[in-house]
Amino acid sequence: MKKLLILSILLFIGKSAFSQVFTGTLEVDRANKEGLYTTVSVDEKYVKESWAQELAKYGRVEDGRSGVYRITGANIPSVSSLPLMVVSKVFYDKGRTKIFVSFGFEDQVYINGGHSQYPQAEKFLNNFVDLITQQENVRIQQKALDDVTEKQKKFAKSGDRLVKSIEDNKKEKERLLKKIEENGAALEKLLSDVEQNKKDQIKIQEELANQQKKLEEARTKLPK
Repeated sequence: MKKLLILSILLFIGKSAFSQVFTGTLEVDRANKEGLYTTVSVDEKYVKESWAQELAKYGRVEDGRSGVYRITGANIPSVSSLPLMVVSKVFYDKGRTKIFVSFGFEDQVYINGGHSQYPQAEKFLNNFVDLITQQENVRIQQKALDDVTEKQKKFAKSGDRLVKSIEDNKKEKERLLKKIEENGAALEKLLSDVEQNKKDQIKIQEELANQQKKLEEARTKLPK
């Protein structure tokens, strides 16, 4: 079960164009740590990857369990000229990704809202929020490009199918026209045969009548 962030908002809330930075305490590995935190609407997975890479610039990161990151003797000039004990945790809570970071000194003094170097620590966190916001925008634009590319491929395939269908239709039309032409020739032949048959019937009727007449004439010549 994820640990709940113990909110103890101190003297002020730091703001940036992308986030609000708060001070408070968080239980990390059964110990409460004072520090700063913010929330972002970026997938926890991507935040963890980028945060680990960012922290690695300042010292050896003991990384990993449940999104907890530690650096002993971190060298972060933009925050302090002294070595820092950095303890951080990234986790998902209530629809957003939370980033908590504690900056401590050897005398167990932590940078909080009343510390002289709080503005530098706040800027450090806000700079990271700026970075992951830009990275998220790149991912969004890349996904949009991938979606458009996929649609373009689908349209291209559809276009190829339509061209093939047109070619098939032309071939079918040619086949049907040839069939119609052949059918017309066959019809003309049938009509001609019908006419010839009529003539043949008239002729055979005449021959039949003539033969009938000859038969009658032959019968009349028989002796009585």
